[in-house]
Amino acid sequence: MSGSRRRGAALETAIVDAVLRVVVRNGVPAVTMEAVAAEAGTSKPVLYRRWPDRGALLRHALLRQATRSVPVADTGSYRGDMLAVLRGWAALFTGPEGPAVAAIVRAMADDPQLADAFRDGVIGWRKSEMATLLERGIARGDVRPDVPVDLLRELGQSVLWHRFLITGDPLDDDVLVRIVDEVLVPLARQVTPGF
Repeated sequence: MSGSRRRGAALETAIVDAVLRVVVRNGVPAVTMEAVAAEAGTSKPVLYRRWPDRGALLRHALLRQATRSVPVADTGSYRGDMLAVLRGWAALFTGPEGPAVAAIVRAMADDPQLADAFRDGVIGWRKSEMATLLERGIARGDVRPDVPVDLLRELGQSVLWHRFLITGDPLDDDVLVRIVDEVLVPLARQVTPGF
């Protein structure tokens, strides 16, 4: 490694990618500081300088992968924003990281610390981003002001998670467009009594 030591973003990317490879190959319990260091071609002290334990490292890897894959940019419309988000999730689920995501979700049932890290990190981040996305839509006028944010922010993504983890049904672009155009946009615009 002399003369080619990785630093900063390059090192972090190598470590995150190593975490995901270990998960896919051997499962979440195999994610140890030693295993990740070996897989990433670095040392345990390098990992411990950044993360206090494997839980923190795993949480960071999960959140980093999700934030790399699912966009947060403002496209100028609620429809465009939702298509971008759903396309990001679909690309993550159907791409090379998909098996790691599935393995992590399966492992959550037996690992409360992992479940908390996933819910607080990845899901918590997405809930916050989706609330912001809906607030932008309300401000622009393409989302009604009385929309049930707590439900609508999860609705489209939950369909994708269900297809990814349960049914195995396709996650092609036609499905994403139908979810947005036939479910999310009409719900966001429709005035419903009681809301």
